[in-house]
Amino acid sequence: MLEKINLIDISMRQDSYESIINKAGRVVDGVSHGRTVLKGDGVYYKIFDMEYCRRENFVKAYEDGFFDEIAPALKSLIVDGYDIVGYVTEAGTPLGSEFDEIPKEFYEQVLNKAKKTDMFFYDLVASNIIRTEDGKLSLVDLESVYHISELHSIDKHNAKVKPDYYFTELNKLKEKYMDERVISFIQPSRNNLKYLKWSYNSIRKNLGYRHEICWADDFSDDGTWEWMQEIAEEDKNVKIHRNEGPKRLGHTILYDTLVDMATSDIVMIYHADMYACPKMDEEVLKHLERGKVVSATRIEPPLHPNGPEKILHDFGIEPEEFDEEGLIYWLNSGMVTEKEPTKGIFAPWAIYKDDFLAIGGHDPLYAPQSKEDSDIFNRFVLAGYELKQTWQGFVYHMTCRGSRFKDGAMRNPAGQVFMKGRESSEWLAQNLRSTRNFIRKWGHMVQHDEYLKPIIPPKFDVAFVAYNCDANMLKELEPWCSKIYLDLSDSDCIGEYVKEEQPNTKYDLDERIKLYGHSKISELHDVCVEFDCQKLTPQNFQVIVNLSQMLQDSGEIGEMEYDIFKFFIKSLDTYEKELIVCES
Repeated sequence: MLEKINLIDISMRQDSYESIINKAGRVVDGVSHGRTVLKGDGVYYKIFDMEYCRRENFVKAYEDGFFDEIAPALKSLIVDGYDIVGYVTEAGTPLGSEFDEIPKEFYEQVLNKAKKTDMFFYDLVASNIIRTEDGKLSLVDLESVYHISELHSIDKHNAKVKPDYYFTELNKLKEKYMDERVISFIQPSRNNLKYLKWSYNSIRKNLGYRHEICWADDFSDDGTWEWMQEIAEEDKNVKIHRNEGPKRLGHTILYDTLVDMATSDIVMIYHADMYACPKMDEEVLKHLERGKVVSATRIEPPLHPNGPEKILHDFGIEPEEFDEEGLIYWLNSGMVTEKEPTKGIFAPWAIYKDDFLAIGGHDPLYAPQSKEDSDIFNRFVLAGYELKQTWQGFVYHMTCRGSRFKDGAMRNPAGQVFMKGRESSEWLAQNLRSTRNFIRKWGHMVQHDEYLKPIIPPKFDVAFVAYNCDANMLKELEPWCSKIYLDLSDSDCIGEYVKEEQPNTKYDLDERIKLYGHSKISELHDVCVEFDCQKLTPQNFQVIVNLSQMLQDSGEIGEMEYDIFKFFIKSLDTYEKELIVCES
């Protein structure tokens, strides 16, 4: 382990160093290239801006052992809190231009590191190699590393792989790396046969036969299982499973069943109503590493409101009218604006199987469906996984062709598209159940930024002491707290509510709803909130909805009053990280 030097200690002594490069705050085409180089006594300090485009490259390479043996000049890391923001190298003698070629032995060392770590040093020339005081050769300019999948795209970063013979060898590594990585597509389906056929044909036509497809039939009655069996006989890279019923399991459960079945190291959660565009797999795999979750970008007909995380373009609302030729022409025409990856997440998303299993997969609390994706996305972020959405890999997504809008979509006489009729009663009921369970678990509604990256307020231990509570108010309040305490005079509503609500949740409602009696509730919980239910209005109920954020912003311990609420805050400990791993 290298020594760590605090950035503030360097800043306090900065006047004693010689400034070699000062590009702090530099931004080119919206990308941070900010860094500073200082020279000290026999050492160089390279300091990155936090947003510097290659900072994470350096951190990843260091953590993976890329610099071991080939960068002995690396002596220390520079940190700002927990973040690595630079490094220290000893001074040495540059090989310089007098060397026409890199010494063969050192060249082989660097190339072997690329083979072992799937990372490469792109500017392998004599000026980036020094001889240390003890005579060892060492790389410098250590942030000049990329993942092998980015070999052909580093020109976007104003970089070029040198020398040419080195690029030739790296290209062989990249091709081997890409060929060896196989995706297992995870596709549960219930009565979605025409969409599943359309989706399957697109994968095989546009992505080939090397990827595995894992299907689960959720007790369909439209011929889905019979068709799956036929395909599995012909296509040996298809695996199938059936829920024999009579009860639907839902994709919350069947996603994980199929992940367990998958034989590839990489799995992709993939809807049955998605068309795989050419090279979608390549673009996703370019960015995928352990500790990352990578989404392709959805192209959708205008059935739902537009948003910056997707592209709206009408190439058909049903497989029978799908304009495949028009879609491919449009993708190849250059009309799709290239964007740098963003940090949101939505299906289809790919992840290493062991990363998925490490957090316990989807939470069966949300079975059969709805909010299971928001839940696992929160847990990805809390587990430290990096989210990335590529804007060069695409699917065409019909949208919501499962239980939500099982009758599909229609066009009006003017050709405008809309979802037929209404959302199914089944979906509405389950969405309500799952929303309430999400609130119970996390203490807040689903939150995300414009690109669908989760926003996760802290989870507190909150108790409500609710006076004058009836059954209707209990239904509104119960999900928003760890426990709710009622007066003995209000106890009649408890049994009625528990009988109605308990089938909708795995949480033990008898444990969540208590009578306060003579106990001092404020001593039993970190946060206690007292209020009179008869004084609750839609306006002040928002205090309850936003309580996590309010507690985080206040940061105050003690007793206080706001509107109709009296707060007793003993501790502001948070518990959201206890939710990362699903043990079910």
